[in-house]
Amino acid sequence: MESLPPTAGVPFIRADFADDDTWEEIKKTVDRPNAEGYEANVEYVEDRTLAGLDEAALAKRFPRLYPEDYGHPVVFVADAAAMSPPDYPILVVNLNKRDDSRPFRSVPREIASLEANPSLANMDFYEFAEGAGTDGVFRGF
Repeated sequence: MESLPPTAGVPFIRADFADDDTWEEIKKTVDRPNAEGYEANVEYVEDRTLAGLDEAALAKRFPRLYPEDYGHPVVFVADAAAMSPPDYPILVVNLNKRDDSRPFRSVPREIASLEANPSLANMDFYEFAEGAGTDGVFRGF
């Protein structure tokens, strides 16, 4: 996948295919309303060409072309690290060319906030990136 597929919701890309049960659990968690009652507007995409890529290589695969060429300011990636318990830290990649924040990771239950706020310009990507813990994982504010 050299560019993002057109999606109605924010792309949530599966890039690791070692454990179907874990993938289904992550999707169930993401699909549940969060503590504020919001549901993530994501569209699940499977891309086997991304399997085995590390975090840096994955981030490079998605150029920062929002808002001109992409309809969403972020992309979520379930790589091998994201399939790891206990937190299942999803890779969150910034697509906004006006924000130079680096990728970070998030627990699945926070995906709704990460999807909605940058999309609505309520909060910027960098605010979530700065809210990540010392381990680089965002667990909420």
